[in-house]
Amino acid sequence: MSITRKSIVIAIIAGILVICDGIITKILNQNASFTWIAFVSWTVFFNSTTNERKKAIIGYIIGFLAAFSIVQLGALFNNLPISLFGIVTIGSILATMIINYLCIELEKIGKFFPISISGIFVGISMTFSGLGINLSPNTLNNSILMLVIIVIYGILGLLSGWATLKFSTKK
Repeated sequence: MSITRKSIVIAIIAGILVICDGIITKILNQNASFTWIAFVSWTVFFNSTTNERKKAIIGYIIGFLAAFSIVQLGALFNNLPISLFGIVTIGSILATMIINYLCIELEKIGKFFPISISGIFVGISMTFSGLGINLSPNTLNNSILMLVIIVIYGILGLLSGWATLKFSTKK
């Protein structure tokens, strides 16, 4: 097995992300790692156009707002006394369907406003993944914290993608 330039570059960038994560989580007074957000964002960089990359952060923010809306709308609709198989309330299903429909419809305004549909769905995923570490957009402070984390680590991930291409290709 030979060691390639790209493998070394990716390993170094990943190590730098872990260092950044330690610093950022200390500043934000968090006991969890958010490196995974940067890794998810890193993948958005590849196989996307330069325009998509530029729009990704806006997409992450819109995705966060969409996920927040799903949570809030789902809570509102959960007053409906209907569930599916006794496990999923109809409110959660309706909220998810409505918000996802609206997210796809945003593509129509892409000519006038920088929309990244993939960025939106990555932002939704990042937000919902935060629920696994009990970071929920259920209060204003938590919502602001989640959005800050998604933007900071989203940018770190995109920079990692840029650095991977910049430093792993021969000049």
